[in-house]
Amino acid sequence: MPSVKLRWPRSLRWRLLAVYGFGMALSALLAASVVMLLGEPFNRYMLKSGAIGYAEAISRRVEFGADGIPTGLDETRIERWAFTSLSEEVKILVTDPSGKVHFSSAGSTAALAPDGSVFAPQPQGFALVLDGVPMHAATVPLTHQGTLWYVQFAASDRLVLQMRQSFGMPALVQGMIAICLTFLVVFLVTTHLTLMRMLKPLRMVSQAAQCITPQTLDARLDTQGLPDEITPLVDAFNRALERLHAGFQTQQDFLANAAHELKTPLALIRAQIELEPSGRRNPHLIQDVDRMARQVQQLLHLAEASEPRNYKIEPIDPRSAVVEACSYMDRVAERSGVQICVSCDGTALGWRADRGGLFTLFKNLLENAIQHSPAGGVVTLKATSSGFVVADQGPGVTPQDQARLFQRFWRSPERRDIGAGLGLSICEEIARAHHWRIEARPGVQGLEVHVLMSTQFWDPMQRQPGRL
Repeated sequence: MPSVKLRWPRSLRWRLLAVYGFGMALSALLAASVVMLLGEPFNRYMLKSGAIGYAEAISRRVEFGADGIPTGLDETRIERWAFTSLSEEVKILVTDPSGKVHFSSAGSTAALAPDGSVFAPQPQGFALVLDGVPMHAATVPLTHQGTLWYVQFAASDRLVLQMRQSFGMPALVQGMIAICLTFLVVFLVTTHLTLMRMLKPLRMVSQAAQCITPQTLDARLDTQGLPDEITPLVDAFNRALERLHAGFQTQQDFLANAAHELKTPLALIRAQIELEPSGRRNPHLIQDVDRMARQVQQLLHLAEASEPRNYKIEPIDPRSAVVEACSYMDRVAERSGVQICVSCDGTALGWRADRGGLFTLFKNLLENAIQHSPAGGVVTLKATSSGFVVADQGPGVTPQDQARLFQRFWRSPERRDIGAGLGLSICEEIARAHHWRIEARPGVQGLEVHVLMSTQFWDPMQRQPGRL
């Protein structure tokens, strides 16, 4: 039979609640053990202290006659039947210092004294056996009009224990259970609510950290309201973000600067090649230079598309951007024998986008579709209020290649152009900067690239760079 391995909960809240619950259970066990060990001595102490307490209370109800001699008890406070009916179990006596009984609830003529000892000047509790019945008694001094008297009270152990077992212990047990359950519920609920309130800033920081992307590396987590034990961890994370942002920015700057620096030498090389006589000119060399120039230009576009601050998001009419991109790509389509078909929904008037970024997005997707469509094929662009679709009539892509379409520098083996494999990567960066989603799907014939603008892809935490 396989062994069962208990797993300690990973949640800090449940760990604390488990520790508190275990501590309370252990405390209850220890308390029960102490009660069992000290129950008998504690019971004897309670009988003794109880007798003294009753004797002191009764001494305040003693009534005296005109001659200053005790005559009885105040029956408005202590009814006589409680002693006459239980004369063998409960006894009350009032004596003088010599031990002479002046009042007795049960007709006793001898004072109660432990082993014949004299009365003490302070309250005294003792145990004795009277007529074969174990009892606990107490003697309390009482001064009336300058005369010293002693009030004695005795109760049989069997009466006290019987009443305690019949009424006291069940009530005590029920009361303790009710108090413990109430305390446990209140404690667990208040602890749970307190921990939820204390951990709420941590959950908010965790959600903010999930929103950080390579485009929002300048964002920082807010440490306000965090527990002191968690603040150093969040500060360390912010410092790590600063180092990562600095390294990423350095990489982006290097990419842009290198592309800028390469444009001029490539233009000079091409000019020198064209100055050569046509007979000595190598046509493949010009093609290589053009390919390098195109790659450099795409690297520039990629660096610009990866920087969110380069975008100015504003309400635009997408139809003008569609017409501009299609007019620009008409010459490329004519050279490839491909027709561009445009369909704009009349409700597609509420886009928020950067005009230049949107033009580049249209241009790259149309160019990619044209390159993969056969001669005589049709490339369609359909725009609606929630996005647009660019579809070609090419051979499509395999499921394995579909997952790699947006990887940088990846080129399909069937590509006919001289591209560097950055066009769709640039499209993905532009879509991410607008908080859109771009995905490729198999079409009826060829491939469809969908750009979705639904608000479910919009994350307000990424709206502006800065502190989250």
